[in-house]
Amino acid sequence: MAQQSAAVVGGGIMGAGIAQVLARNGYEVAVREINEELADEARERVISGNYGLEDAVEGGYLSEEEKDEVLDRMTFTTDLDAATDGTDFTIEAVTEDLAIKGQVFRDLDEVTDDQPLYSNTSGFAVTSIANAVDDPSRVAVTHFFNPVAVMDMVEIVQAPETDEAVVERAEELVDELGKTRVTIDDDPGSYGFLANRCHAAMREEAKKIVDEGIATEEQVDKALEDGYNLPVGPFSLAGIGEEWD
Repeated sequence: MAQQSAAVVGGGIMGAGIAQVLARNGYEVAVREINEELADEARERVISGNYGLEDAVEGGYLSEEEKDEVLDRMTFTTDLDAATDGTDFTIEAVTEDLAIKGQVFRDLDEVTDDQPLYSNTSGFAVTSIANAVDDPSRVAVTHFFNPVAVMDMVEIVQAPETDEAVVERAEELVDELGKTRVTIDDDPGSYGFLANRCHAAMREEAKKIVDEGIATEEQVDKALEDGYNLPVGPFSLAGIGEEWD
């Protein structure tokens, strides 16, 4: 079987995590950033960031030799054309800003022909992103969860115009990576897809309960953690890094 390859546009926490998981599963991966400094930071994030390759070695999940082999399969570049040339698919993982994502997809439209284009957006409609390319049938969402190295779920989101083969390739990819998937339809009138919409509703109700004086934040967290076996309640989760609006 020929070596499979992929491009990841954006080397932040999510992009670096996705690229690392792809490379650990045998993919040749090109990570594209907008300047050399950010490209270097992306490489360092893969190596020594939280849940990076050094953590995997320390935890006994990789040997030093395997770590080096993973890095050998990765390149970090500022050249979008070079990053995507000959790859099987591209995953966009830039900041959660629809205008920026739209520009990325317009740029991808200029340098790619018929490869699938996936967005790691947390909740923007596929249709909104696909409008940036001439052929929206090759666009879908593959929403990985943070941290990518340890979280199993990937939401695959398809618009009515998405080609069935593009969705099937995403499903195959998630299976190859040993992760769990749900494939759902686009809902342009809302933000958040499936998991984030449910989680946002839980957070909103939790805040309402506290605001009304029914219970404290600690009581809400305890009830949800012990009652529904959640690893962490909504208020504790906000306290360890998740933005609380």
